[in-house]
Amino acid sequence: MTNTAPDLTRREMYAEIRKLCAPDNYTNWFVLVREYAVYFAIVGACVWSTNAMTSAGWSIWWQLPVYAVAVFAIGFWSQTRLAVLVHESSHYLLFKNRLLNDVAANLFVVFPFFGKVGNYRIGHWGHHRNVNDPDHDPDLLRLLKHHPREFPLSRWRFFWEYVLLQFSPHKAFSYLKGRAEYVTFMKKEENIKDQSPLSPNVLKAMRLTYYVCLFGVLIYFQLWPYYLIYWLLPLITVYPASLFLREIAHHGNFPDNGDFTNSRVYEGLWLEKEIFFPFGEWNHVLHHMFPTIPWHKMREAHNLMMRYPPYRDNVVICDGFMFKGHMGDGYPTVLDVLSKPSHTYLRKTETSESDEIRRSTAAEIGTTQEHFGGMLPGES
Repeated sequence: MTNTAPDLTRREMYAEIRKLCAPDNYTNWFVLVREYAVYFAIVGACVWSTNAMTSAGWSIWWQLPVYAVAVFAIGFWSQTRLAVLVHESSHYLLFKNRLLNDVAANLFVVFPFFGKVGNYRIGHWGHHRNVNDPDHDPDLLRLLKHHPREFPLSRWRFFWEYVLLQFSPHKAFSYLKGRAEYVTFMKKEENIKDQSPLSPNVLKAMRLTYYVCLFGVLIYFQLWPYYLIYWLLPLITVYPASLFLREIAHHGNFPDNGDFTNSRVYEGLWLEKEIFFPFGEWNHVLHHMFPTIPWHKMREAHNLMMRYPPYRDNVVICDGFMFKGHMGDGYPTVLDVLSKPSHTYLRKTETSESDEIRRSTAAEIGTTQEHFGGMLPGES
């Protein structure tokens, strides 16, 4: 359906976007319950299937494909989607109340990955302030240590280096080692303050209590083999490959760090989109422009921004990652973007005016206790 609403001026756009920079304290409770329900459903289905096969006298070799499907499903779906909620919580968007945000985030989406949300927040905010800067973007520097970037590259080379090779043990270890610098160990970024609402002592007590309870239950009820198979195994094999693919889609083969060109918008087939770009990750351009838009308001924000000509005329919309969707030949897949020179799919050149948006919002990150979503530039 063609949008017949009138275009927005810069001031009108800011006024409308400001209304959307408002998380709540209830939406993501449903999301957390749903994601864990899916995870336990995958585990339950695998346990039931393998037990039935064992009872029927089938050897372990016949059961291995069932385990493999479960491990891939957990790594590419459950763990990857929970990791996106780590990202959401780093912007105080999991819940509106900051204390609730960090307590829930640590207990349900960060401690399970052996990290702390405050650690991830500091490094990730550094990425926002220096996106695509080869000397200062912590994400880019981390990924370059993991795997050199030589774009454009052929599709076959992409599948070999960025898909198949990422499942090798040394590549999985390399990616997880870099990720641990964000999530597990304390990281320092210049001019970015630690704004965790939890004191260090409280956080240490929470973390210790969590792991004592977790491993106590696993040992007492003899559940540790299930934990090894259905959590740790996908965590060190499939999970790093999945996250790496998303990060490459977001910022691989970027032309520059402009407002509308530092990343892309991702549409396409539902399943592929839910695997690689759930919870608002499908619009990484808009996330970098306005980091305080909750994931569940991203579609509304995108529709609104399509009425703002600088955004509409410059943003690259991808119709799928590896598989083409139904938007037509005018929309490339992510693989198309990665296989051509970086400026191939740009339609116009950004104006200097547009550069102020992302830089102004990113400049506020980590410098104040105020919610920087209310500090949109260009208003008086």
